[in-house]
Amino acid sequence: MTDVRRLIEDITPAIREFRRELHKHPEPAFEEHETAARIATRLGAIGGMEVRTDVAGTGIVATLGRDKSGPCVGLRADMDCLRMQEESSIDHASVKDGLMHACGHDGHTACLLGAAMVLAECVDDLAGPVKFIFQPAEENKGGARVMIDEGCLEDPKVDVVYGLHGTTALPLGSVGLNPGAMMAASKYFTITINGRGCHAASPHRGIDPVVIGSQIICAVQSIITRNVSPLEPALITIPKFTGSTAPNVIPEKVVLEGTLRALSNKNRKLLERRLKELVEQTAAAHGASADIEFYGGYPLLENDPGEAVYVAEIASSFLPGRKIIRNYPPSMGAEDFSFYLGEVAGAFFWLGLQPKGDPLPSLHHPQFDFNDEAIPTAIRMLCEIARRYAVR
Repeated sequence: MTDVRRLIEDITPAIREFRRELHKHPEPAFEEHETAARIATRLGAIGGMEVRTDVAGTGIVATLGRDKSGPCVGLRADMDCLRMQEESSIDHASVKDGLMHACGHDGHTACLLGAAMVLAECVDDLAGPVKFIFQPAEENKGGARVMIDEGCLEDPKVDVVYGLHGTTALPLGSVGLNPGAMMAASKYFTITINGRGCHAASPHRGIDPVVIGSQIICAVQSIITRNVSPLEPALITIPKFTGSTAPNVIPEKVVLEGTLRALSNKNRKLLERRLKELVEQTAAAHGASADIEFYGGYPLLENDPGEAVYVAEIASSFLPGRKIIRNYPPSMGAEDFSFYLGEVAGAFFWLGLQPKGDPLPSLHHPQFDFNDEAIPTAIRMLCEIARRYAVR
């Protein structure tokens, strides 16, 4: 097989600059038009690459080696940014007010482009086609589901799929994964409590939804501590409470908003059922009514055990053993890569970004920036996963 180290070394400066270009010009979910155009231009310059644009609006699916007879390997990166203000002074800081690549998707995208460039130079090493899936709208919008619905896993049919995510919780150049649950199943919810408004000086004339909402916030923790096994991670968080607009008015209604998460689909369903019961019955006990609406969220991200072992073996082929964490603790965060794993086998892994010395800000921090020193490791992982798949 081709020694890809030199190829990766040659393109790393260009990929670093491309990554910084993306960071400087972030775009949110389903609005990644400039981002997609930049990617498509570079993919179009790669010999032998078949490029399909406008998938799920702004997504791109590029195929290399379509005519090869072996299994088709899918590699995915997310492209969207977060709606938050960047507060860093780096040269490539976001030029768009209220938009920022605070989750490292600029790094994921640049590294997948790098893998496409390298694999095109050693296409003879591939047993089957490779699909490069550049996906919009990972941040709470479920772009993966739309990409799948629009055929990103078909023609040719993807047999196995892999993805990565940078993290400052791991040392630079390391890889962490789990042969099972990696990230939580999640749901968002809105609770509307309908009481009876009145003057704050005469609370006996109304039904105070603020008091009811406060009791619900405290009571929901009993679901976690008394309905879910203490050995099984789960949480319910209600960080948003919208009530009265004046300090002397008890409002007609209040609205609570939050999220629930669990490391099993069974427990996610349990949390939904018990939360609905608790909300409705607590309100009724106070003479009020309440409705709860569940929306969004992602399924449990659960690696195929065999594919997780394979990814760990790829990492061990060129990384020191201490940089491979095979049973990395699951995260209560959620990721729409779970939709791909609901369709085909595959695995998702963490890429370490944290250098020695001065620590990097964490993901979703207003000063976060993807560590470009991790680019060669990411590209090599993606390349080796794809080209060694059929010969493992």
